[in-house]
Amino acid sequence: MIKNILAAAALTLAMVSAASATPALADRHAAKGLECASCHKTAPMPGAVVKKDACKACHSYEQLAQQTAKMEPNPHRSHLGDVNCVECHSGHGEPRLMCNDCHQFKIQPK
Repeated sequence: MIKNILAAAALTLAMVSAASATPALADRHAAKGLECASCHKTAPMPGAVVKKDACKACHSYEQLAQQTAKMEPNPHRSHLGDVNCVECHSGHGEPRLMCNDCHQFKIQPK
């Protein structure tokens, strides 16, 4: 039973990744030699969320704000402060711009 659930979850993740125009974050991290536990810290369960401290261990918010400084508006200079990364970025699915919950910006997160 558990094997079937894990197989279905793996197949779902593979299909979501394949459907993305941009490789999912997990795929890009794996291509750089990182393992799942690098972000998840433990063996990931389906639907497990990565905490922003795991992201910030390698990507500082200030560094990201500099990299996106020419974007208008800069998604990493939010009036909401230090937003949780997974609000916009998904390791295994399509990214979404949390700002557009209230605004209508033409920005596509990666």
